[in-house]
Amino acid sequence: MRAYRRRGFTLVEEAIVIAIIAILAIPVATLMSQIARNQVYGTEDIKGQYAMNVIMQDIEQRIRRANNGSIAITTGNPYRIAFTYVDANSDGSKKAIQPLYCQYELDDAGTASSVFGRGIGTSASPTLSIFPAGLEPGIAQSFTATLSSSAPYTLSISLVSSTGTSLQKMIYLLNYAQ
Repeated sequence: MRAYRRRGFTLVEEAIVIAIIAILAIPVATLMSQIARNQVYGTEDIKGQYAMNVIMQDIEQRIRRANNGSIAITTGNPYRIAFTYVDANSDGSKKAIQPLYCQYELDDAGTASSVFGRGIGTSASPTLSIFPAGLEPGIAQSFTATLSSSAPYTLSISLVSSTGTSLQKMIYLLNYAQ
């Protein structure tokens, strides 16, 4: 008998191997794209949470010292909270200086170019700057506040980031009167 030498694979065998590789590659590619998407989403979510925490802590620190009747909430675009307050001494007592005017606002809410700003000054129109420093436009998407109408006065604040993460806080305003 003559020895039969085989020089390669037939076209059908090669087609079967390519089909098997394709069937295995699709789920692997889907998994890899999902992992990459989760890493990007996770980074954006962490940025949003950090920014919202910094904003909320700053508002809480300053608004607790708000002068009686000075809190004003303006709805629309931009959404704004404005008030006057007096800085505190290290023992917690108010300093005997001119009140400071403080303003927080979210301009272009709900868009990719929305910017959260804060302004502190001695006049009723302080220069606003992006807050917290370095915050990218579009991270803060929604900002709302509600002041209770009777004692004990509270301010309920809600912030929503671009990834949908929400932070809500109720701040009790000690020694505040309308």
